[in-house]
Amino acid sequence: MKAFEMSHHARVARLVRGALLTGASMAAMFAASAAQAQDSEAATDATTAETQADETTDSIVVTGSRIKSPTLTSPSPLQAVTAQDIERTGRVDIQEVLQTNPAFGLPGQSRNTSNYGAVSAGLSTVNLRNLGANRTLVLIDGRRVVAGVPGSAQVDLSMIPASFIERVDVLTGGASAVYGSDAVAGVVNFIYRKNFEGVQVNAQSGISEYGDDEQYSLNLTTGTNFADGRGNVIAYAGWSKQGAVASVDRSRSVSDQTSVGALQRSNNRTDANLTAAQNLFKAQRNLSSVVPASTFNAGTGNYIVDSTGTVRPFVGATDGFDRTPFDNISVPIERRNFAARANYAVSEAFGIFAEGSYANTTSKGLLEPSPLVPTGSLGLFRQGNGRFNIEQRVTNPANAAQSQIVRNPLVPTALYNVATDTNGDGFRDVAVSRRLSEFGQRFAIFDRTTLRMVVGAEGKLGSSWNWDVAYNWGKTTADSQLTGLINQDRAVQALDVIQDVYDVNANGNTAEAVCASAEARAQGCVPWNVYGAGKASAASIAWLQVASTRNAVQTLEVASANLSGSLFDLPAGAVQVALGAEHRREASSEVFDPLSIAARNAYVQQTNTSGSFTVKELYGELVVPLIHNTPFFDNLTLRGAARMSDYSTVGTFYAYNAGIEWSPVPDIRFRGVYAHAVRAPNIGELFAAPAISISSVNDPCAGVTATSTGTTSTTCRADPGVAANIAANGVFTLSQSDLQGVGGLNVSNPDIQQESARTWTLGAVINPVSIYALRNLTLTVDYYNIKLDDAIARTSRDFILQQCYLNNDPDFCALVSRRTVGSGPYSAGSIQLVNSQLINSGGASAEGIDTTLSYRLPVAGGTASFAASWSHLLRQGSTPLQGAAFDRSDGEINTPKDRASASIGYDTERFGITFNGQYIGASYLDDQYRARFLLADGSLPDRKYFRVDSAFYADMQLRFNVAKAFEFFAGVNNLLNTQPPPVITGLTGSVTGTETAAGTYDPIGRRYYSGVRLKF
Repeated sequence: MKAFEMSHHARVARLVRGALLTGASMAAMFAASAAQAQDSEAATDATTAETQADETTDSIVVTGSRIKSPTLTSPSPLQAVTAQDIERTGRVDIQEVLQTNPAFGLPGQSRNTSNYGAVSAGLSTVNLRNLGANRTLVLIDGRRVVAGVPGSAQVDLSMIPASFIERVDVLTGGASAVYGSDAVAGVVNFIYRKNFEGVQVNAQSGISEYGDDEQYSLNLTTGTNFADGRGNVIAYAGWSKQGAVASVDRSRSVSDQTSVGALQRSNNRTDANLTAAQNLFKAQRNLSSVVPASTFNAGTGNYIVDSTGTVRPFVGATDGFDRTPFDNISVPIERRNFAARANYAVSEAFGIFAEGSYANTTSKGLLEPSPLVPTGSLGLFRQGNGRFNIEQRVTNPANAAQSQIVRNPLVPTALYNVATDTNGDGFRDVAVSRRLSEFGQRFAIFDRTTLRMVVGAEGKLGSSWNWDVAYNWGKTTADSQLTGLINQDRAVQALDVIQDVYDVNANGNTAEAVCASAEARAQGCVPWNVYGAGKASAASIAWLQVASTRNAVQTLEVASANLSGSLFDLPAGAVQVALGAEHRREASSEVFDPLSIAARNAYVQQTNTSGSFTVKELYGELVVPLIHNTPFFDNLTLRGAARMSDYSTVGTFYAYNAGIEWSPVPDIRFRGVYAHAVRAPNIGELFAAPAISISSVNDPCAGVTATSTGTTSTTCRADPGVAANIAANGVFTLSQSDLQGVGGLNVSNPDIQQESARTWTLGAVINPVSIYALRNLTLTVDYYNIKLDDAIARTSRDFILQQCYLNNDPDFCALVSRRTVGSGPYSAGSIQLVNSQLINSGGASAEGIDTTLSYRLPVAGGTASFAASWSHLLRQGSTPLQGAAFDRSDGEINTPKDRASASIGYDTERFGITFNGQYIGASYLDDQYRARFLLADGSLPDRKYFRVDSAFYADMQLRFNVAKAFEFFAGVNNLLNTQPPPVITGLTGSVTGTETAAGTYDPIGRRYYSGVRLKF
């Protein structure tokens, strides 16, 4: 690490200089050919979706409606991210571009938050309003996209080619009546390029301040018209690569650590909790007690066989294992995208179109060598104290009357001497925990491919009616494997070792170690020497080592027909209507290897899941202009939509909305929409098989003593394991493994029902077109209120523990099991299992205000532009169960009350510069977490001790037009090298390996990039 720091600045200087020279050399290479090239696409200024709709002369479809109109506006808050906006961020991942918009919450999956998963690395999903990724509907050109996350509706944005995008419409608010299920929080609609003619090439490279996070992107878009302009074909090919960022290459995460305050906290009412609160954001090195040399529970102590072969008591501070050198902050991702689209006008009233895409994403997650523990839901032994015999009586296979007691010859004498009989069978036993370093680092290897095809026809009926029919098909295959795991069934056999006193293998050696079981020996069992680091033989590793595998397939089929047009004219304009029908089928399956299914590979349990559903839907939409061009009523329009959905799983339900738009003058428009949105449960929520996973919890019993009072203390001490822990330590004491190694059975629910939401949006759009100097200014202010009933949710393990130990609720206590005795890295009384099932919960809600502002004006021979977006949360949270208290999350980490983004730019024919900024307001640790720091008088420490400061990120890009159709650009993201807050392990919101809330804050640091764009 020191060597890295010493050469750090020199390396960065060379790398940045290399990146810039690469861009410059590419500029020189293309300049000659670009000098005479003509740009076939008109440059577009960054505007809001509102002005884009108003300034278009052809009939269009605005996201949120299916009615074509040259003047149609959006009744719901709608923001647009243009191709130009995307280019000026310098980001190769479209998810990272969208995440700067304050309407988006914590991403469901990203390269910074999924670096520790065995099935999720490389995924990119979005989460509007922090209501959950399953409640954000992602579309391409208004049509559904096959999911990238099996069993869900979550689209993997990695499959969307960024340079093929014309714009991205972000519609916030319930849109189920128009688009169907999953649009509860809103819609993200990717609008692809159409009728493109020419060639466009983009090439870019970049690197971080620290010499990692290498970024490369290369793509080509080409298109041509044919048949005298009646047809167009466009094709795209792209490749991008993002490098890994290792945890040890950032000072905040250079070693395993835990919050000092989290360790100091007591469950007693004590003023010592004030000190604990003051130390929450201070880190203390906290190494894992699962080490390569093994730790042994023998007799009444924990022992290790050190590098000299000496058996001595285990000392965690010096003998512990640091996992950080094996972890990543961000996983490496490589993407390959191909897309094509063709349309042909057979006549003025009839046209056909087809589009297809191929996307492949590969990634490799890194994890520390696998831990093997003796007990627990994923331990070597499921029952008892996890101990196995190191001596046993052996019978001579040639003479049943002859037997003797023999010991495992691999066990050091000193360990044998401290071992006792704890199982009551007369033989000494031990329990082992071991870090499987000899199996190598675990690599989680992912390969995900998405295919998509849409074919259809469209046309006109008469002068005012439009129709289209389409068939939409998509398939995602996701294959992954995790290396470095162990076959626990074989491990049990390979630990059961005896001296071959009767020469059972007939090789003449009666002193060697052999597996005790004759059946195991017949299968090839090799004794496993776990008594010290590096003692295991290559043959035993080969016998034990396995990899988990997973093969997943998700398919989507949609047949749709739509008709829209004008019914009749009113004095204020035509009454417009849209009608349509859809038939959709979704199917998903995940198949795992047998050991993963049985939870016998020392990782987690992963079980096969398969299911499908069909849905038949009818919808209608109506727009009625009531008043137009009248004093105080330049425009008054009513609109509404309704959808009936008939699911093969949950039956029939309805979604609807109603809205109003009023413009007293052309410069101001008021809008409001009420929507009743519905989301049906997805395949995973209905059909997923029960599976055991490992998670971190905050144990309410931590700090309980023999004399502490209150419901929590009484309920905790009633458990014999907790009582034994207190008797041994004076206070209930837990290790890092106790808090981070809690298993739980995750259960789906075939009886779960749909959830529904009531959404209000009220707002105003100000575009003072009557004032010449302000004609390009647009201001929007919108209030939103989303109330979700019967929300499909999994009861959190922390909530279950609180209900059990704070309220002594027997129903919740039945879901919790604790260890009666200590075993391996786990303490007596520590939580072994907390089971959780999907339910229709008490609901969730979000309420806030969104504001956007954009303005552009000519300045000194160029164009200056400004755009900003601010979101303020008034209230957000959830009710875990019907009748339970509402748990607020607004203002907490990952759900800040205030988020904003802004962009300011200036462009001339030869030069351009853009500054982008992002603001994340100050946030606090979860209020329920704070409630555990009771002081002696029953009050709580000041909230300031649970606060993380606001953060501001600045990006900059410079552009140079080398020739008319050729541009060279260079930029810096996180220009100020803003560091993330210390949301350390042990605090709510922390992401493993990053030591911060990596889904909200940038965990990487300053990054440089440069590239070229060629258009002809």
